[in-house]
Amino acid sequence: MSRPETSDEESLYERLGGSYAIAGAVDDIVDRLAHNETLNENQGVRKFHEEAEMAGYKYHVTAWSIEATGGPAIYSARDMEEAHIDLGLTDREFDVTYRQIEQSLNQLGVPEQETTEFMGIIEDYRDMVVDDREFDEAPPFVGQSGADD
Repeated sequence: MSRPETSDEESLYERLGGSYAIAGAVDDIVDRLAHNETLNENQGVRKFHEEAEMAGYKYHVTAWSIEATGGPAIYSARDMEEAHIDLGLTDREFDVTYRQIEQSLNQLGVPEQETTEFMGIIEDYRDMVVDDREFDEAPPFVGQSGADD
């Protein structure tokens, strides 16, 4: 998910290596999250991990990541609040997820600047995905398709 040369004019999407690199990182991230014991203590999360069509889920996470990092607007699934509403996520579970994503990016050799930027995007969604938290408005890069899956 990394490239050796960067330019200040390139989007985070480009600096991460584009869609193939992002898809590879998402594959690692989703597998890591699906097998995380702490996250699977949450019944909603465990049920999702047991019942989800993982290939489709990875596709949606990849599409979201591409769009959120400045790539093409291809995310067509539910917005983040709707997608997470039934999971009952806590701040602790968000923190575990955050650390697992960061660990994947570090393991894959993503440069510090790009990792920091991507993790900032993830943090921007905390109030939207953690249960019983209020948020004023969605971050500007949220896909708002209204799709069902």
